[in-house]
Amino acid sequence: MAGRDLTPGSTQQQAILAILALAPAGGVSRARLQDLLWPDKDSHLAAQSLRTALHGLRRALSDLPGPVVDADASRIRLHPGAVVVDLVDIRARGAVAVPLPCRAAPPDMLEGIDLPAEAFEDWLREQRAYWGGVVEDALQTATAARIPQARPAVAMPPTLVPPLRRAEGPVIGLLEPMVHSRSHQTLFFAEALIDRIATGAQDHLGARTYDYRDLGRHPDPASVAARSPDIYIRLRAYEEGGEHSIRVLAMRHSDHELLWSVNCGPIPAGRATVENAHVLALLGETLDRIAASVPHPAHPLDEMPISPFHGLIAMFQFDHAALEDLRGALIQSAELTGAPIYPALLAYLNTFSVGEHWHTYDGALQEETRALVAQAGDADSGIALALAGHATGYILHDHDGAAALLERAIRRGPHSAFAWDHVALHHLYAGRYDSAARASDIAMRMGEHNPIRFTFETTQCMIETLRGHFDRAGAIGLGILARRPKYGAALRYASVSLAHVGRTAEAQDLVARIHAMDPEFSSEWVATNRMAVRDSTAKSILELGLRKAGA
Repeated sequence: MAGRDLTPGSTQQQAILAILALAPAGGVSRARLQDLLWPDKDSHLAAQSLRTALHGLRRALSDLPGPVVDADASRIRLHPGAVVVDLVDIRARGAVAVPLPCRAAPPDMLEGIDLPAEAFEDWLREQRAYWGGVVEDALQTATAARIPQARPAVAMPPTLVPPLRRAEGPVIGLLEPMVHSRSHQTLFFAEALIDRIATGAQDHLGARTYDYRDLGRHPDPASVAARSPDIYIRLRAYEEGGEHSIRVLAMRHSDHELLWSVNCGPIPAGRATVENAHVLALLGETLDRIAASVPHPAHPLDEMPISPFHGLIAMFQFDHAALEDLRGALIQSAELTGAPIYPALLAYLNTFSVGEHWHTYDGALQEETRALVAQAGDADSGIALALAGHATGYILHDHDGAAALLERAIRRGPHSAFAWDHVALHHLYAGRYDSAARASDIAMRMGEHNPIRFTFETTQCMIETLRGHFDRAGAIGLGILARRPKYGAALRYASVSLAHVGRTAEAQDLVARIHAMDPEFSSEWVATNRMAVRDSTAKSILELGLRKAGA
C-alpha cells in the first residue's frame, strides 16, 4: 500500500494468504487449511493454531482500508474485491498482465515460503507447476502474435468454475458452547466439536453457518435480517471426575423450542477427542438430525441448489424417471454453486446407471465418470471424496485411485457413516472381508438414524454372502427388500444367497424382478466385472448362485 510491503512476518500467515489467493471463489475449508499446515497436530490443537494464525494475519493487514479475510465456522476466503491476485489476473488477461521485469525470466511462485509440512509442500509443487504453465502459455501466445494481447483462456485445474451468483442454502446458527468445567482442554474440545458440526453441515447440506461464538465473525445485521438461521445448535460440555460428557441441542429459530438433543459420554478426559469412536457417532447422529430438521426443496429453484444430503437420499428412491430429473437438478446445482460435491454426486449417480439396471455400461459412461471424478477429486469434503472414490472403483475399476480417495474421505469425515460404508465396499471388492466387516460395523453404529441405513445393511448382506454365510445374508437381504423392493444390489446378493441354500423359487422370483428392470441381466455380469468383485472365490460364489437363480 503506497509502496509499503505489508507481507505478514509469519511464514504460516504468508502460506494461508497464498492458499486463499489461489483458491476458487468459495474459499478453503478450515479442515483443509489445518491438514495443509498442521498435519501432525490433533484436530482441536490444529483448529486453535489456525485461529491464532488468522488473528495474526488480520492484524498484519489491518492498515488496509477494508477487511481482506472473511471467515465463518467452516470456510475461509478473501473478501471479494479486496485484492487483485497477479496470477489470476494473468490467467484472465494474458501477457499484458505480466510485469515487464518478469517477462524475460519469471520468478518462482511463492519463493521463500518454506514450511515443514509435507502436505503443504505437495500443494506448493502442484500450484507452481500449474501457474508456471499459465504464465509460460501467456508469454508464448504474446510472442507468437508479436504484440501484447489477451490470451485464450487456460484450462482450469480439475475444479468447477466458481459460481457467478451466490446460491442460498440452509442456514445453521452456532451458539456459544456452555462449558461446565474450569479446564481449557474442555473448552478446546467443545470448540473443535462445533467446528466439525459446521464442516459436516456444509458437506451434507451445502449449509451456511452464522457463528455466534466470536463477535469478530458475527454476521452483519443486514444479512441476519435478510435470512435468519433455520435452526440453532448449542453444545454443552461437562467435566466431572476426570470424565467428559457432551450434549448437542437443536432449537427452532421461531421460538427457540428444543427440537431434539444428542448425548455422548461419559468419556475419560484423556480420550475425549473428535477422533473418539463415541464422539464420531455423536457427530454422525447430529448431522443426520440436522439434515432432517431443516427445510429444503426437493429440486433447485432459480438460485436454490438441491442439498447434497437430499440429492443423495433422492437417488435411493430407485425411480428411473426421477433419477433423470435428479441428474438435471444436480447439473443445475453445480452451475449455481461451483461446488465439487455436485460432480461427485453425478459420478455416484452413474454407479446407479450400472448397479440399478438403468443404463448400459459402456465407454461413454466411463469417460463421463472419469471427467466428473477429476472435477471432484480435489474436494475437501469427506462425502464428496467418498462418492468419487466409489465411482472410481465401481465404474472405472481403478482400485488404487479409489483407495486413495476413500482414505482421504475418512481423514476429512471420520464421523460419516456413508464414508465408512464405502470403505467397507472397497474392502469387499478386494476380498478383504474382515476389514470390510469392521468398517461396516462402524457405519452401522454411526448411521443408526441415517435415512439410508438400509444401504449399510445391504453392505452387510454382501459381506455375509461372500463369506459363505448364506442363511444370514438371505435374511438381511429379504429384510431390506421388504422396504426397498427394487434395490438392485439387495436383489442380486439376496438371490445368490437364497439359491445357495436351496431356496430356488424365492431366488428366481428376485431375479425375475431384476429382469423386469433389465432384461439383459445375467450371470455374465460377474465375468464382465459389473459386480466389481476381484476375488476368484467370490466370483465363483456369485456366478454359481446367479445361475441357480435363473440369471
